[in-house]
Amino acid sequence: MSQVLTAEAPRAWVSRLSPFLTVYWLILFGLILLALLAPWIAPYDPVTADLDAKLLSPSWDHLFGTDTNGMDVFSRVLWGARTDLTIAIVGVLIGAAIGVPVGAAAGYLGGIVDDVLSRISDMAQALPFLLFALMVFAAAGNSRGVLVGIIAFGNVPIFLRLTRSVVLPLHASDFIAAARCAGLGPTRIIARHVLPNALGPFSSQVSLSCAYAIQIVAGLAFIGQGVPKPEPEWGSMIQVGAGGIIYGEWWPVLFPGLAIIVAVFAFGGIGRQLSRWYAS
Repeated sequence: MSQVLTAEAPRAWVSRLSPFLTVYWLILFGLILLALLAPWIAPYDPVTADLDAKLLSPSWDHLFGTDTNGMDVFSRVLWGARTDLTIAIVGVLIGAAIGVPVGAAAGYLGGIVDDVLSRISDMAQALPFLLFALMVFAAAGNSRGVLVGIIAFGNVPIFLRLTRSVVLPLHASDFIAAARCAGLGPTRIIARHVLPNALGPFSSQVSLSCAYAIQIVAGLAFIGQGVPKPEPEWGSMIQVGAGGIIYGEWWPVLFPGLAIIVAVFAFGGIGRQLSRWYAS
């Protein structure tokens, strides 16, 4: 009987997977693969200007055309994927690495610890994010490291509150009481029995936060903050090419814009599908 159950469980697990989730994963995998292979497949240096070749329309020599500085748009989109995806993913994971254990401690310990951590989280979320980011850039300057820190800071309270909401109902559960009776301390109980129950909501939120982080990175770059020029970044590419749209020069804006849409679509789709899957 146990052999039958063991054989059927994976089949039932696979049957719950949405085909859309597979599509989203394939799109994201393709983006990450292109980003990783950018040094080898990009036909031109992404930061080398060629004023004799500026604003060339898409052709076999320049698949996505060139921008106002004569830089190859295709090469910059590929390298921009490395920039945007790296900053978004690393920033979100750092925020999660801080917010998840703190949220677990708040939900498990309760009392004054929960009150203090929850109030700190509320104050952090009450800050206008754009204003906070501009203040940090004014004080620390534009760099990838600063931008990663800003993304991480914005995600800490999100993961803190998410983990706390998962842990709170478990605090009085029988298996937690049994773990206490077995002599396990709070740290081991949280690590071995509490946090595994948060993996479902956690993985979904990571994907959704990455989708939002890509928009933040591109949006800040569009207004001249974050990744310094001329480093390839999708938002700054749109900002540089925006003025040419009225003259029919659409390609410097279209292709980085499509890259942002595809990346956000993939991350957001994965997050939504995982939420539905874990809830089913």
